Amino acid sequence: MGYIADLIGTALPGTFVHSVQLGSTEDQDKNAGFFGILMNQVAETCEKLKAVPELQNGFNGIGFSQGGLFLRAYVETCSDGPKVHNLITYGSPHMGVGDAPNCQDKSDTNCSIMRSLIKSGAYLSWVQNRVVQAQYFKDPKNYETYLEKSLFLPFINNEVTDTKREEYKANLKALNKLVLIRFSEDTMVIPSETSWFGFFDEELNVVPMEQQPLYIEDWIGLRWLDENGRVDKILQEGGHMKIDEDMFVNQIIPTYLANLVSSDSGRLLLQD
Repeated sequence: MGYIADLIGTALPGTFVHSVQLGSTEDQDKNAGFFGILMNQVAETCEKLKAVPELQNGFNGIGFSQGGLFLRAYVETCSDGPKVHNLITYGSPHMGVGDAPNCQDKSDTNCSIMRSLIKSGAYLSWVQNRVVQAQYFKDPKNYETYLEKSLFLPFINNEVTDTKREEYKANLKALNKLVLIRFSEDTMVIPSETSWFGFFDEELNVVPMEQQPLYIEDWIGLRWLDENGRVDKILQEGGHMKIDEDMFVNQIIPTYLANLVSSDSGRLLLQD
């Protein structure tokens, strides 16, 4: 994320940029992207950000890939932490991932093996309590098991009837803008439309955001944000996390980051 911070620093001199780090070392932070319990990591981040003086008046947040889902979880759950003004997510699996990454060829033997392992193992308690990516895997043909076994995404998306949290909805509705950037050739998060809150139905047809129960019944405030002009969906050409520098500098920065959150300087948080 260093070069992103450099681009922002050049375009918006004086902006305070803070990168989320889990653990006390770079290696621990990297490992946390694969191993851990996401809800605990979000809670840890909530406490850490409360201790950053420069963020106390609020900040704009950018999340890359699963980092965007992580930051949305922060917005929803950290009611007493620094507030997010604009939340920008790049290629983030907001509705989960429904297949093995980079496996569009259904005849590929290795992909078939990987797909079988994921579907048979993702919801095991041992895996759910250790593997980050399993906590937002959603088997479109096994939705009830996902609701019952998944430790993270069903709760963040308010999908579980008896545990719906109104504060999650209220907190997300407090955003000024929710910017959802999808990569046109994304083969890492499947389907790529998950970055726009779309997902597979049981027949593996992609159902767009506006036709999802989460949107129709407004479980997390997404429909309210959209109807009030606060959701922007942007399509970027290319593969997963192949960030278009020109678009970032000439569209994202001036539109969503140049409106400084506080009167003295801008505050920005990055999460990958």
